[in-house]
Amino acid sequence: MKNILIRVFSGVLALVCLICLVIGAVNIKDILDCKDVWEKIRKDALESFEMLEDGIAQLKENEEAYTEGVSAYEEGLESYEAGQNKLAAGGAALSSGQAAYDANAAKLAEAHKQYEEGQRTLEQGKAELAQGKAELEQGKAAVEAGKAQLEANREAYEEGKAQLERVAPIYYAAKPYYDACMALKAEYDQAVADGDMVKAAILQEQVIEQQMILNATLGGYSINTIITEYEAGQAKIAEYEAAQAKVAAGEKAIAEAEQKIAEGEKNIAEGEAKLAASKAVLDENDRKLAEAKSELDKGYANYAAGKAQLENGAADLAEGLKQLEVYEGGQQQVAQGLDLVIATETYYNKKGDALVESIADRLGPNFSYWKTDANGYPLILNDEQVLDLEKALRVCRAGRDFVDDTTEAVTGELTARIIHTAALLLSSLVGLAAGIVGLFARTLGSAVASTVCAGLGIIGLAAGFILGGFECPLSRIAGASAPGIICGMLITLTCAAAAHTVIGYICAAKKTPAATAAAT
Repeated sequence: MKNILIRVFSGVLALVCLICLVIGAVNIKDILDCKDVWEKIRKDALESFEMLEDGIAQLKENEEAYTEGVSAYEEGLESYEAGQNKLAAGGAALSSGQAAYDANAAKLAEAHKQYEEGQRTLEQGKAELAQGKAELEQGKAAVEAGKAQLEANREAYEEGKAQLERVAPIYYAAKPYYDACMALKAEYDQAVADGDMVKAAILQEQVIEQQMILNATLGGYSINTIITEYEAGQAKIAEYEAAQAKVAAGEKAIAEAEQKIAEGEKNIAEGEAKLAASKAVLDENDRKLAEAKSELDKGYANYAAGKAQLENGAADLAEGLKQLEVYEGGQQQVAQGLDLVIATETYYNKKGDALVESIADRLGPNFSYWKTDANGYPLILNDEQVLDLEKALRVCRAGRDFVDDTTEAVTGELTARIIHTAALLLSSLVGLAAGIVGLFARTLGSAVASTVCAGLGIIGLAAGFILGGFECPLSRIAGASAPGIICGMLITLTCAAAAHTVIGYICAAKKTPAATAAAT
């Protein structure tokens, strides 16, 4: 019965030791994995801090240049905006000047047109005056010729008058009878033509009677002679009077022409004076318009030069802004990195005390890595907040301290876990030996071995707690599994070894000295 009891406890101890050996081996791998994970985290963090510090150093090197660049950019921008306003005002003035120039040019062109029309009218008037003068001279010559002709025909005129005075009484006395005789003769000729011989005979007698009266009135002259002389005298008088009237009309036309020529000369003189005055005004206005055109051209040239200068200024401003944006982009990157650094959490132990204080807590409340002005407000340059590079370096230093403190905490946990695991493995080996010995009913030897196993477990637990505690920050920092199972297995193994030791000693005490010696 005693042998059975010791073997049962020995088997249980052996089984627990085998389980502890497996768990210990798995835990060793987990410790090594945790160590690799933390080393990678630490390396990445330190590299990030190094990159941040390099970025801060670069910003520090260019900080003065950036400040001067912002000042120069703002001055340039102010100057550029003033130039834009000046250019806009110049453009408006040019447009107004161009409109005024075009209006004056149109008025001047109309004045030139009127002047040219006046010139044409004056030339036409001069031509008409010259033609009038020529016609006047021709008229005077014709009048003189008419007068000469009158003098030449005066004798014939006098003869015609005498001739009319001589034959006019006979002509006027015989003319009615002559007309009556001619009328009867015409009727006679018509009756003969009609074949009315009776009427013709009657009319013939009347014609003869009327002829006799006419002849008596003529007093021996022939009617044809009287008519011829009368008409000849009348023609001489009519020709002379016609020439006389023509001369009178010519003299009247000459007087009118002379008056008209005098008025024309006066009008031409006045027109020439007006044209001369207009020409002087036109020349002065042409000069002023040319000056205005010259000023307008200068204004356009200055406007083009100002526009080109503004374009160059805009290009310079764009280049300066581009350089400023490089610095500001670096600021933003550094600020993003600082935010990530400050976002770390505080690690607490089971009592709630800070095991590893966060970076934000290390920097203190209301910490800001942005610069402030004299009034405590954020400093703004070029619409961007400006980093306080010294405070940014403080964040990096606090981050490095955080990493160092975390490394210390992780090292303590890994040390404790290594001690626990080593104690577990060593105790498991001794306990496995105790179990194997107990299976062969070696009671005393098995009890001694299990005693050693229990002692090692207690020592390992105590040493682990004393050196590393049992805070387990690595399970949160490095993502490791909780190491409490190792301590639990150590306790289980120690309890199993203690129970085996008690049973072993009890069984060994009830044997005979010979059996005990044999068992030993």
